[in-house]
Amino acid sequence: MNGAAAAIAPAGARRPRLVRALFTAVASAAGVALSALAFGALWPSGGVAPPPQPEQLSPSDAAAARAVVDRARRLTTLTPAQLGYTLRVAGPVPGLRGQTDNATRTITLFVSPDDTPNVVAHDLTHEIGHAFDARRMSAAQRAAYLRARGAAGAPWLPGPQASDYRSGAGDFAEVFALCHAASPVYRSRLAARPADPCGALPTEARAAKLGEGGS
Repeated sequence: MNGAAAAIAPAGARRPRLVRALFTAVASAAGVALSALAFGALWPSGGVAPPPQPEQLSPSDAAAARAVVDRARRLTTLTPAQLGYTLRVAGPVPGLRGQTDNATRTITLFVSPDDTPNVVAHDLTHEIGHAFDARRMSAAQRAAYLRARGAAGAPWLPGPQASDYRSGAGDFAEVFALCHAASPVYRSRLAARPADPCGALPTEARAAKLGEGGS
């Protein structure tokens, strides 16, 4: 898959807990260490992660999955459109809950009709967190976030075969989701769940409006 993408792993007990899909950093034309294309399906070695293959749902199940997403969106304070992203809904994929493609500015949720709205709300805002990170976060902000989380030596992006939940990017997206969604979910393994999720984020990431602008 060309472009930048980030995918999140399942929370429900019905699917195996698999490792999150993958990120890699690319340099921008302006020389920024991590750009709007920061999270990608391309490994640093040049290998390409295979595209997800969503389950083909029946028309009734697809409608039910979309209804779950509609209810989930009402549990969040943000929308993908605030960052210029489009939301797509697809059938479930074993091992994935969502994917953010920063090249096409598309967030895809992989949803089963029996998913719960609060978990899908968390998945959605996790992906919006990746989009915010890719488009707005500077290297200095990422370093400051890791220091504040007590993980100054942690990599921002996971390497091949590593869990996103043990990286700075994954932890940031999880904390971002806690701030912006009504969800009991917390999957990060980098640091403990913060008592004040919004307070753990950069000031601009706490806002209920994320219109164009920022770093």
